[in-house]
Amino acid sequence: MTSLLMMLAGGCLGLIPKPAFLDAHDMIWEAPPMRWLDGIPLANGDIGAMIWGDGTPLCFTLDKYDAWETREHILTDEDLTYSVLRKMVEQKQEQEAVQALTSGRFYNDDSDQLQKPFPTRLPMPRLEIDFGGPIEWQQARLNLRQATATIEGLCNQDPMRLSAYTHARQNLLVIQVEGVPAEQINVRLRFDHLEERARSLLKKWGYPDPEIVAEPNQGTLRLTAPTGYQYAVCWQKTIAEDNRSCTILVTIASSNEADDPLAFGRKRVEQATGRKQDFGGHRRWWNQYWGRSYLAIPDTRLESLYYLEMYKLGCSSRPGKWPVTLQGLWTSDGMMPPWSGDYHLDMNVQESYWPIYTANRLELGEPLYRVFSACIPRWKQQCEQFFKFEGIWAGCAIGPRGERVYGYTGVEFWPGNTAWLAHLYWLHWLYSQDRQFLREQALPIIRLSFLTYANLLEKGDDGRLHVPLSYSPEYHEGNFASFVKNPTVDLALIRWLGQSILAANAVLGEQDPLTDRVNQTLEQLVDYPRDSKTGSLAIAEGVPLDFSHRHFSHLMAIHPLGIMTIDNPQEKALIENSLRHIVRIGFGRWTGWSFPWMSLIAGRTHLGNMSWKMLDLYTEAFINQNTLHVNGDPRIYGLSIHNYEPMTIEGGSAAAAAIMEMLIQSNNEIIRVFPALPDRWNDAYFSGLRTEGAFLVTSKLVDGRISFIDLVSETGNTCVLRNPWGQGAVLQALDPDTGDPVGDQITLQGWQVQFATQPGGRYLLYPDDRKPDAHDMTPLVFPRRGNDRNIFGIKRHTVQRDQTPALKLFW
Repeated sequence: MTSLLMMLAGGCLGLIPKPAFLDAHDMIWEAPPMRWLDGIPLANGDIGAMIWGDGTPLCFTLDKYDAWETREHILTDEDLTYSVLRKMVEQKQEQEAVQALTSGRFYNDDSDQLQKPFPTRLPMPRLEIDFGGPIEWQQARLNLRQATATIEGLCNQDPMRLSAYTHARQNLLVIQVEGVPAEQINVRLRFDHLEERARSLLKKWGYPDPEIVAEPNQGTLRLTAPTGYQYAVCWQKTIAEDNRSCTILVTIASSNEADDPLAFGRKRVEQATGRKQDFGGHRRWWNQYWGRSYLAIPDTRLESLYYLEMYKLGCSSRPGKWPVTLQGLWTSDGMMPPWSGDYHLDMNVQESYWPIYTANRLELGEPLYRVFSACIPRWKQQCEQFFKFEGIWAGCAIGPRGERVYGYTGVEFWPGNTAWLAHLYWLHWLYSQDRQFLREQALPIIRLSFLTYANLLEKGDDGRLHVPLSYSPEYHEGNFASFVKNPTVDLALIRWLGQSILAANAVLGEQDPLTDRVNQTLEQLVDYPRDSKTGSLAIAEGVPLDFSHRHFSHLMAIHPLGIMTIDNPQEKALIENSLRHIVRIGFGRWTGWSFPWMSLIAGRTHLGNMSWKMLDLYTEAFINQNTLHVNGDPRIYGLSIHNYEPMTIEGGSAAAAAIMEMLIQSNNEIIRVFPALPDRWNDAYFSGLRTEGAFLVTSKLVDGRISFIDLVSETGNTCVLRNPWGQGAVLQALDPDTGDPVGDQITLQGWQVQFATQPGGRYLLYPDDRKPDAHDMTPLVFPRRGNDRNIFGIKRHTVQRDQTPALKLFW
């Protein structure tokens, strides 16, 4: 046992391989990415760049999270109230109801075009580098462990190399070029690359042309919005003594950082130019990031996808910055961003953050909680204006300070947007056990979300509480049929909100004046509506799921809320019928992000083959060669009627969460290891994955048998574990510093075991018929050779597509 304990010393993170294992998952471009959508993504949570082009020129599409147009229409009683909307629906005033909260109603001009200023992320400049001659492309690589892009090729027949990274700790894009005479390298900032619609909108909205200054070795661009907001891009080139290499430093600064962002940006690059770049600080940040957890699975493509999605998430959300928007820090080149590049609260924001909890990267959620908690006063006012009662109401499509983008009426008036957002706060509490966070951040937004629903409910003739008028995202989208009574999603959210308030108050030991109302609501709330023909969950009262639908809001009780489980026999039958009905209807109207979500639902119900297949289909059809999620099925695999390519972040994040869900689950604070593996996976490993109750878990599966479970308890909660061995489980407490045994071994019996833990305590479990040896404890790393390495990125044998399909078979 001594050698085993020596291996265990140093915590779960000691069982994570060195970051070099990531090299097999680097993306490699054997041919140049000729579209922005196929480029190389870099970002640091505040500024970003997408690298693309063949070198004549090489393009860097720049981005900054706070670059927004923020003018908006503030809703008033003259526009709409909930009671007025109810009358429209009751009186079947279809056109008025459908148009009531649309962006077109508030932002269209007299020509009925979307022309008035509305909240949107702004199109950004492009930085271009010309090397004084054609580039013969050899290879580009995105190195994950150092978050660095390199491009190698020939320039005028001479070897050249470019490397670039967005510094993890500074708002600097660092570009280094070797092998090209510095005087041949021409750098310029462009804003004239914008398409006609983007140029026309900015002009109509009162934007002046940006001020561009170009000098041989430096340049600037400043854009001033009519609101007073400014951003400035500054670059400076430093030439090496041999004149065969140079460094180009680029920064983006805004008026949110300094009164004069141009002067601020100039100073930043000038100061950085005068010293050696702190690449070590950048590298250390990423080494620490990758060291938080690790997983290995036999599916090369999904393992690569997991690490690439975790890379993009690390690029897109950082403490002290801004939450992840629809496109993250890679807003579309040369155009107005799809869906304003905003925050969609009816799924996109939530999916984007699903991986951070199990992946043990809770800190990435800080901008989410900080930015949206700051919106609560506004949301309270909006609720009072629209609903005429206490609560919070955000709408769906919003800007960074809650600005209303609007969309279609159903999703905009839906009271569940903030309730679903509140679930992310609850997950942070469950996985961190941070009582201060629970008291000061999670509970307030949960209580207000519950009040919104509680004040909305009406007692029917049956004595039960009903939701009189609401919506189920995104069923019937903006059609009149989208207005429904008692949507299943609302009833699930109400139950989860009430149960969470009671659980939180029990933890905090506080008397909550809402307690009686919560209990009464839970007792009197109407049952979930069901489809009498299929025995499945319905969309709403009298509204069965009768066509293929991309949004599984009616299954939210299963995932993500986890309040309906297969452990309950009655609920198990309902879940089985609901999934059977989904399969019967098919996925023809799904979009990319639907598949990872369905994988999570299947995983939560321990359907490993289905969970894997959903991810396999997603990876095959709905991502580009650089793993960007494009929503549609543009290569026409026949999986969706949508063949468009608008890029959004959330689908990939949901896929990363789904992969972890196959390896470990802890909903309702019961830890299950390897609960949803497909038949084809007989070996797997993970280390440092986080569970509810604030446990860090490591485990290994070899030939279909679990070798051990290694668990660290951060806060000393009782650990409840589903026994994976079907026999006695040996429990051995370990000294967290030395790895020495502490106390006697205990053999636990039963299909579910539990044991007390100490804060910081470490515990090893294994089957009573086989004690793990040193080999058993070794991290599992699947050898990746040949075609199993670096499978993403553009390959020479791959034909790069035109943006327009040759034959339009679908929408």
